Amino acid sequence: MALPVEMKTQYEMVILDLETEAKQVKEQLAAMQAKLRELQNSITTLRNRLHPDTPYTPSNNLSPRFQNQKYANISVRWAILDLLKDSSVAMNTAEIAETLKASGIQSRAANFLNNVSAVLSSTMQREHNEVRQVNDGKWELTERGKNAIDHIRSTPKFQDACH
Repeated sequence: MALPVEMKTQYEMVILDLETEAKQVKEQLAAMQAKLRELQNSITTLRNRLHPDTPYTPSNNLSPRFQNQKYANISVRWAILDLLKDSSVAMNTAEIAETLKASGIQSRAANFLNNVSAVLSSTMQREHNEVRQVNDGKWELTERGKNAIDHIRSTPKFQDACH
């Protein structure tokens, strides 16, 4: 049974309105997640300076219900690019792995830290020149890495997966 034309038009208008509202909520959520990551990075930096013998990561201080699942549906490489782009400080491999896990990254790797290390050094550094190691083995994005994540973030695939 086909719907009358007037009803189809009304449904289409409602769908468009709901899609617009969903897009606005996604944008607000993305901004809040970016602010949370910024705060977590600041806390981590200050705590590590205050207590250098006791490494601190944001996931040590967040209850599971507040941990986001932003990276649940994207690759490790994309997640690392996105994380480092929003980070105000360079991060070591363990910090990256811990933050990705806390943000919902999915991996079948037996040792996720080794997986992150391999992606950073092989794929991202040697093959794509997207990251570089700085002091104390910490990683930061190169200009090429920043350009890559800017492009990736603009794709519908990334937007659908992360928001």
